[in-house]
Amino acid sequence: MTKKFLLTLLFLTQVCGFAWAGTFSFTTTDEWGTGVLTSTNTSEPPDTGDGHVRLNDAILTPFNHIWVALSGRGTVARIDTNVNPTTLGNGDTYLTEAEASGMAVLGEYYTAPSGLGRDPSRTTVDANGDVWVGNRAQDSGQGSVAKISANPTNPTGAPVVTSNGIFGSAANGGAAGTFNALSWTNSGGADSAGGVTTATDDAQMLYVRTSGTAVRAVAVDANNDVWVGGYNNKQFQLYDGDSGTPVAGSGNSFNAGAGGYGAVVDGNGVVWSAGLNYNSLVKHDPATNTTQIIANGRYSYGMGIDNNGKLWVSNWTDNTVQRIDTATGVVEGTFAAYSGMRGVAVTPDNDIWVAASYSNGVMRMNNDGSIQTFIPTGDHPTGVAVDSNGKVWVTNYNASTVSRIDPTLNGGDGGVDMTLYLGSGANPYNYSDMTGTVLLGSTTPQGTWRKVVDGGIGADWGQILWNQQDEGDIPDSTGLLMEARVSDDQSTWSDYIAFDSGDDLGLLGRYLEVRATLSRTGGTNLTPVLSDLRIDYTPGNNVVPEPGTMMLLGLGLLGLAGMTRRNKK
Repeated sequence: MTKKFLLTLLFLTQVCGFAWAGTFSFTTTDEWGTGVLTSTNTSEPPDTGDGHVRLNDAILTPFNHIWVALSGRGTVARIDTNVNPTTLGNGDTYLTEAEASGMAVLGEYYTAPSGLGRDPSRTTVDANGDVWVGNRAQDSGQGSVAKISANPTNPTGAPVVTSNGIFGSAANGGAAGTFNALSWTNSGGADSAGGVTTATDDAQMLYVRTSGTAVRAVAVDANNDVWVGGYNNKQFQLYDGDSGTPVAGSGNSFNAGAGGYGAVVDGNGVVWSAGLNYNSLVKHDPATNTTQIIANGRYSYGMGIDNNGKLWVSNWTDNTVQRIDTATGVVEGTFAAYSGMRGVAVTPDNDIWVAASYSNGVMRMNNDGSIQTFIPTGDHPTGVAVDSNGKVWVTNYNASTVSRIDPTLNGGDGGVDMTLYLGSGANPYNYSDMTGTVLLGSTTPQGTWRKVVDGGIGADWGQILWNQQDEGDIPDSTGLLMEARVSDDQSTWSDYIAFDSGDDLGLLGRYLEVRATLSRTGGTNLTPVLSDLRIDYTPGNNVVPEPGTMMLLGLGLLGLAGMTRRNKK
């Protein structure tokens, strides 16, 4: 091999190492499978062998935690829904507060400043996994809600101060008898009118005084804003999800003289509120600013929305459950149930789960209204919610415990696979959204596909293209949002930026994370189809080209070597 050839080889290697054009592409089931699918799948249409990202028929929350309002302590606790109880403590399925500390229970947070009304009972989880909590004991002219962060950060760069879930500890100044709930002093009444200036814990994002009093209705809408309703004065107002300020607009407040005992937003943006002993429901459409009272003839208590967009309402002491057509408000059926029907939730199989407070368990109902089974849980259950794994969580008020039900146990009837004790006087009292499944499964159904790719240090990310194949489709009432962000170390990321197909990303950084969000209007099973994705880039200086590209380079160099040898003859 000649010196001239070696110099040529070195030159080509250096050029290719610093200015190599690269592409990441995704079209097949295996390629899509290298990313993270959340409430999406790669089911293939019958006429092709390629994979396509599509929404699941039933959509669950992407968050692996649940927020439980502890009315007895004036706090809310965040619990890891993926916890395996057999790996903690003595290895059984019952977790004491000590066994749960810092592992299952991730933190506990006050829902109002000291000296102001708390007694939280209603929660709703937003699109970021954060929670809004209503304080039903606050009724001095105004009510109140608090927003607590699942990912607290401090913009000043100072260390984040947050509860660490150590029960009964005084760590960081936490209150004894709690999972290290940190003080919120309200010194000098600084936060009485709203604000979190005296909160020790950085997780406490907002404290908002509301027009509704004795708040028992909170629900997040498709814009990630929150509806807050007072049970005492029946006043409802929509508040901005980021600032907590009232959202202007004629349809963004209402008072029907009823409702206020709970709230849910359906897939068409309509607000429903339970009325308890008013024997009615309130239906409010913000788009048309119209409000109706739906006479159902029974107590209305807990509410849930199934995969068909139907509203299910528990009737408490009437010991029945009703199914209501959300479009017409017509009661389609009233079904016999157990004693003390309260919280309602729906699993991916479209079964209806209802807490039976006076029967000390949870009823599992088929979607036709027939009872499938009954599962004992604990003393006086009130709330139920479905987690990211499709498991059902139950809050047991008198027992101060939460139970987790695996629907697949006992031959598919379901059974409790964990019970967690929250400590004396916790009194968990939820029957609203605790996990985000209501928002992201019913109010604004959506799922994601995410993928992190490594372009090397100093990578320059260029054009992004998708749905170039005929199979790509975005039907009416569905959406496909493509976003990207960059990082040099995968610990600090830029903000997501939205792009259109054909755009130049114009991003610099070693790692690129691309996120596709697929969405549809609630009450339908339509789905957008992401058929293909291509990302062009200029690799950084530490990337080895793909094997196929290396082979072509090798063949070219061999050809060059052969030509050199021929010229030498």
